Amino acid sequence: MENSDVRAGGWQPASIADRLSFMGIERRERDVLASMRPDMATILDESLSEFYQRVHDVPELARFFPTEATTTKARTLQQMHWETILSGKFGPDYVSDVTRIGHAHARIGLEPRWYIDGYAVLLDAICRRLIQQGVGAMRTGRRFGLGRGAAEADAGEKLGHQIGAIIKAAFLDMDLVISTYLARLEEERQKAASERSALEQIAQALERVAEGDLSATLAQDVAERSPVLAAAFAKLKTGLNTVVSDIREVSTQVEETASSISHSHARILSQNEAQVGSIHRLTNATATLEASLDDVSGQTIAAESAVRKCVEAAARGNTNMHGVRATMADIQTAWNTISDLVGSIQNIAAQTNFLALNANVEATRAGAMGRGFSVVAMAIRDLSVKTSHAARQIAASAQKSEAVIRSGAESVQQMVADLSDIGAGIAVVNNAIRKINKEMGGQQQSVKGTHREAAALRDLTEKTSSMTEHASTDCHKLTRRSAKMVDLVSNFVLSDYEHDYEQAYGQPYGQDYGPDYEDDCPVAAE
Repeated sequence: MENSDVRAGGWQPASIADRLSFMGIERRERDVLASMRPDMATILDESLSEFYQRVHDVPELARFFPTEATTTKARTLQQMHWETILSGKFGPDYVSDVTRIGHAHARIGLEPRWYIDGYAVLLDAICRRLIQQGVGAMRTGRRFGLGRGAAEADAGEKLGHQIGAIIKAAFLDMDLVISTYLARLEEERQKAASERSALEQIAQALERVAEGDLSATLAQDVAERSPVLAAAFAKLKTGLNTVVSDIREVSTQVEETASSISHSHARILSQNEAQVGSIHRLTNATATLEASLDDVSGQTIAAESAVRKCVEAAARGNTNMHGVRATMADIQTAWNTISDLVGSIQNIAAQTNFLALNANVEATRAGAMGRGFSVVAMAIRDLSVKTSHAARQIAASAQKSEAVIRSGAESVQQMVADLSDIGAGIAVVNNAIRKINKEMGGQQQSVKGTHREAAALRDLTEKTSSMTEHASTDCHKLTRRSAKMVDLVSNFVLSDYEHDYEQAYGQPYGQDYGPDYEDDCPVAAE
């Protein structure tokens, strides 16, 4: 229920006056309270000590005073408040005190029953001490010769006025504090109800945002009732607008990029397949070349061995031809000797023939005596003629043999020269074949290395092709996911960004707020 006495956290003067009038706190009661003030210091101090002792014995109340300092502070404030009450002035200072106390009780959550019970304990302690003080005053009056009845009547009346004034002031205090407490609770309830209503509207707006409608807005009264949440909602929409716009733009770019990459990967995959085919052909060719080089290398090694044998054979032939040439020279010398001997035989045959002729002449001269000698001379002559004829034949044969031997010697000489040239040529060929064999070895190693590199390149290209194929598949997946993301963000209905920005930050969009605006942007206080 709304308390009409309280406005904007304070009490209306008419309301205080009505209470004072109804409770009978008039001029006399105020004077009574003021007159009690000098003597109440001890009573109040002892009563407060008894009160706080009782408070610390109750766990529900002791938790409000966790330290001695908090107890001392509360006690000091309570003494000051009682001094205001005992001044008999229930003006603005007093109203400020009770309002502060009521707000403090509402803030810390002190239940009214504990406040009333505590006030009862304190009031009991004060009244007991006031009565004890009044009884003492009556005894003092009797000692000074006053009549017993009159003294007791005066003391009783005074004590009655004092206790009545204290009780009235205490109940006025409780009334105002509890009313303030209840008014504060009512304000909090109304505020909570208002905020709950605002929260419900914000929740509905958030549901629309969750469904993709970023054009959802809050009513002006909602922003006024819950400015912090309204500003946060506006910031949320502003941020989501930016995020969705960025996601939409980036998703489109990602889709286009993924599609482009997918096409590029398709071309690369095709090129890789062609490259793999070329490398396969290259490796096959290098393998064939390697086999051919191995065969040629074997043949060149065999040729080198054969040429080496030819060189050795030519060297032996040259040596043999030198021996033949020496033999032919010996034969020439022998034939020359034979020719000389044949010449000597021819001379001997001629002389023998001449002697035979002389002997025949002498035998003729001798007649019968020389007839036997003539026969011998004739035989010698015939032998000489035959010898001469044989010598001529031998000479002719020797001449022919000499010509043949001379021709053979020349041929042998030429053959020796030819064999020397052949040996030199074979040596050149041998050196060339050796160099070829060496170069073939280097080429063979180079081709083997090329074959290995080609095989490694083939394997790497096949692996790259496989990776490219996987990348192409991933790009297709990315394209589909990007298209799906574009479809998802396309379902969002965007709002007026500038309006949301102004509602969120309290300033027009595009204004230069300075580098520290994010930290200093205006946010309504609670």
